[in-house]
Amino acid sequence: MRRFTIALCCLLAFCGVPRADELGTADSSATDSLGWSDQWTMSRAGGASQWFEIRGTGNRNNPLRRKLEKTFDGDQIFVRFQLRYDAASIDTPDDGNGEFFVLWLDENDGGDSAGHNGGVPNVGIHVNGKTNAFMARFSSSSESFGDVPLQGDRVYNVLACLSRSNPGSGHAFDQLSVWIDPKITDAAKPAIRCTSKDAIRTVNWIGFSSGQKTEPSDRISVSELSLAATWLESFGLKPDVKLVRDPAPPPPPAVVSTTPTVDFANDVYPILSQHCFGCHSGDDPESGLRLDHYDELLNHVSPREAGSSPLVLLVESKDPDKQMPPPDGTAKPLSPDQIAVLRRWIDEGVTWDHQQLPTPILKSDHWAFQPITLPEITLPEPPSSNRHDQARTPVDSFIFRKQESLGVMPADSADWPTLQRRIALDLTGLPPSAFPGLDQATSHEQLDQWIDQLLSSQAYAERWGRFWLDLARWAESNGHQHNRPRPHAWRYRDYIIDSFRTDKPYDLFILEQIAGDELPGSSQSLAATGFLAAARYSGNELDKEIQRNDILVDVVNTTAQTFLGMTMECAQCHTHKFDPITIRDYYRFQAFFTRGQPGNLLLTKDAPDAKLWIDARQQLFDSVHTRLVDNKRRSGVPDPVLVIPKSVVSGMNSKERQAFQDLEDAIATAPQVWGWSGADSETTVAPHEMRWPLPHDRAALGKQKTYLRIRGDVKAVGPEVRPGWPAAFGPTPGSVSSRTDLAEWLVSRDNPLTARVWVNRIWQWHFGRGIVETSGDFGTQGTPPTHPELLDWLAGELIESGWSTRHIHRLILRSSTYRQSATFSQSNFDVDPECKTIWRWVPRRLESEAIRDSILAVAGQLDRTAGGPSVADDNDISSFRRSVYLQQQRERIPESLTLFDSPPALSTCSRRRTSTVSLQPLYLLNSDFMQSAGIAFADRLRQSTDKDQSAAVAVRLALGRDATDDEIARLNEFLDQNSIESMCLALLNLSEFLYMN
Repeated sequence: MRRFTIALCCLLAFCGVPRADELGTADSSATDSLGWSDQWTMSRAGGASQWFEIRGTGNRNNPLRRKLEKTFDGDQIFVRFQLRYDAASIDTPDDGNGEFFVLWLDENDGGDSAGHNGGVPNVGIHVNGKTNAFMARFSSSSESFGDVPLQGDRVYNVLACLSRSNPGSGHAFDQLSVWIDPKITDAAKPAIRCTSKDAIRTVNWIGFSSGQKTEPSDRISVSELSLAATWLESFGLKPDVKLVRDPAPPPPPAVVSTTPTVDFANDVYPILSQHCFGCHSGDDPESGLRLDHYDELLNHVSPREAGSSPLVLLVESKDPDKQMPPPDGTAKPLSPDQIAVLRRWIDEGVTWDHQQLPTPILKSDHWAFQPITLPEITLPEPPSSNRHDQARTPVDSFIFRKQESLGVMPADSADWPTLQRRIALDLTGLPPSAFPGLDQATSHEQLDQWIDQLLSSQAYAERWGRFWLDLARWAESNGHQHNRPRPHAWRYRDYIIDSFRTDKPYDLFILEQIAGDELPGSSQSLAATGFLAAARYSGNELDKEIQRNDILVDVVNTTAQTFLGMTMECAQCHTHKFDPITIRDYYRFQAFFTRGQPGNLLLTKDAPDAKLWIDARQQLFDSVHTRLVDNKRRSGVPDPVLVIPKSVVSGMNSKERQAFQDLEDAIATAPQVWGWSGADSETTVAPHEMRWPLPHDRAALGKQKTYLRIRGDVKAVGPEVRPGWPAAFGPTPGSVSSRTDLAEWLVSRDNPLTARVWVNRIWQWHFGRGIVETSGDFGTQGTPPTHPELLDWLAGELIESGWSTRHIHRLILRSSTYRQSATFSQSNFDVDPECKTIWRWVPRRLESEAIRDSILAVAGQLDRTAGGPSVADDNDISSFRRSVYLQQQRERIPESLTLFDSPPALSTCSRRRTSTVSLQPLYLLNSDFMQSAGIAFADRLRQSTDKDQSAAVAVRLALGRDATDDEIARLNEFLDQNSIESMCLALLNLSEFLYMN
């Protein structure tokens, strides 16, 4: 059914027509039996509107005007109205014809024929050259026209803003802006601007004027005249509606009591020392229960809740198997008075005398926590194989020395095609045939040049950037039950790739990822905070304290393991059993991140209007949310009244929903990144879709404090802690508080871990195993380094080179150790079966991305487009871009990647596992992706060579070497019975193709 709008018009032509302030007030005295009992009732759903029809007099006339309730002397006023010209009424602007009709704002009424010019703002239609155009003017010498010409039988929504450039009623309204058919997102984009030095200072009257060009036959309609003090209000939205959107207020410190009645030194210490410390103190307490260490004690009490404290339950127990002190021990049971003292002490917050019982600082002589030492580089004595001549970089010195000590002989150098393919796959994840511009290497010097070219390539950055994304547990969705997408997370991926391509110094790389929002504004720095923001984020959690803590725990654990190679998870609940990290250390580390959270960060330099859109969107959302909550309360729903965002949008009326959608669409086009924003950041945060999102209020974030969480329970609040790093690595200065401070400590010479961990990861990604095999655990439970001096030397080289990752690549790739063949030696195997001394190259299967990308490259299908939003690949053949650009949503990683052990991005991944399962060969033979690649590979061969040469060319493209005569013969024999597509598919399934040799 078609919908119609009824226009109800009131005729106001000439001066003799009675004034009609309300529709339907015409005199009905012509008949005593007919009349109106009330005004028209308008449907709230719309469908009808009230119009005034205006006709000209041939002279200046003010047919419709109205006085404001009180004089307006504010700094800006918005006036909105609808305008419609009957098409037959419009005269073209030739021979003195044309149209004139304006709305004016003035201090005075002036009567029916007042001019309302000379500093009086006018908005409307006037002749501009050969067109009737919309204009804004103060006088004939101060007027501006827009680009919108007047068209007949069309309704225009006209919005004007009169404002002062200098606030205050003593200054003139000297600025006039006009919008024609504006959207709510157009606040900063008026169609017309006009200024005047001589203008009115207050507004008392608003009206419409016609002039000599407005004829009696003209039919001009106006409707819906409204006033507003703000842009949003001019769209019918309630101004300044605010919800209580702060995060949950910080819990009160549990250890503070304003009027303690129990003194620890005089009342509590004697009880503990006499009855408890005999068994439960020192470094090796009974049952792991230590009571002379404040942080450890907190695991056995519940501050302000003595009745539920394990310590009280034990001393009050009547069960001889649980009672403390044990009835068969030397210590006497506690008296009722002593138990009462302990109860009051706990209920008052567990005060402590830190001078009497200071918290000990954990120490460790573990190798990883000691300062980096730079060893002397000496070449070993040349063995019978003349290995001394093979040393090409200092790396070889350390490797050869260890081999000498065990009597192990290194393998000879691999042949040139093998080395070229190894280097290409290792650095770029693509075979040599993907780089036709690079010459075939026939010397080590040529290989060195080849390496330099690849290290500067986009392909290198894409492969090695993917390694880092494993560490960052990066994904483009929140995870958990709803797994909402993060459409702007791709900018962090591009930041990582760009950082590797430009060899960004690793210390700056860390600083930007830890504290990019604290640095002077740049899109790159904000994108870098995607490292912190990559944490999983549950949108189904109503408790904001739990929701935030889950994110903070993820951030702490990932940061510590990625940069320090430390597993801090255990210390979330108790002092680490093996490494020198206390529960206090854990929460001090967490304190660096407490005053921040993830969100869509606006790159405002690229979208200056976006902040206005976001504020308007939030104001509209809050006003509707408030209305829905009030409605539910009135209907009897008890507090707390919960309304999810989806219900807020569905509860909007048509005008609100249209405005909201316009704002959403505009915000979505603004450049932004899923990143981390702190309380001190000036970054604008855009809304993100989620059932129960964390509220983002910078002032509330700034009030957040960090408390030690007893036994890791977010509701068991211990003492407040300040930001700091683990005490075992040295004291934290009192001035330290920001994430910038943390990043600077991570790369300081006082921290021995960061450089060691990074060069070890680089070594691992080159050789398949790190110098420290447990690359994510440099603690006491990790494996010791096979070559500790080499590790420290590489760490020193990293620092001295200005933290250049590319420098470490060159040292490794140019070494004879890296360029060995994979030749097996039984004698070496008997001494070193795991090849920890690296006496040969150990072949390893390519990771999932390199397998897919290599197949596409050989088949001639690879799309090398770099950067930008990720592409969905629901069926493996919808996109042929590099795998790093495929959409990475948690729980929905592309099948071709997960099948070959791509990590799920649930937590940091230091080293991928390598599985061998039956589904892998089935996929490589039968999947749509492989069938498509086989056909494309065959088409590439047909276009580039004749049938007799196809086998030789296919081997060169796929394996990077020339085929042997025997291989050519066997492949030609195969082709006699099978298609060229089958041969191509077989080559792509060879172990030689799937492995880096």
